[in-house]
Amino acid sequence: MIVTVRDDGPGIPEGRLAQAEGEGRLGVALSIRGRLRDLGGSAELISVPGQGTEVELKAPKHHSDEQDVRGKAEQR
Repeated sequence: MIVTVRDDGPGIPEGRLAQAEGEGRLGVALSIRGRLRDLGGSAELISVPGQGTEVELKAPKHHSDEQDVRGKAEQR
């Protein structure tokens, strides 16, 4: 499965993500990347100042692990 979100906003200034990571302020972004990695997927963020941002999330359709990886809504 691939989910792509893009906008045509101002983009993220060069170096801004590295600065936030250095300050320990990428908790959500890193946890999303980590969770997708655990599932065998990936997360990529591309931002060009003045041209917008694109985020691409990839996850395999099926997970080989025995644990239940469904979202809360699906578990009901």
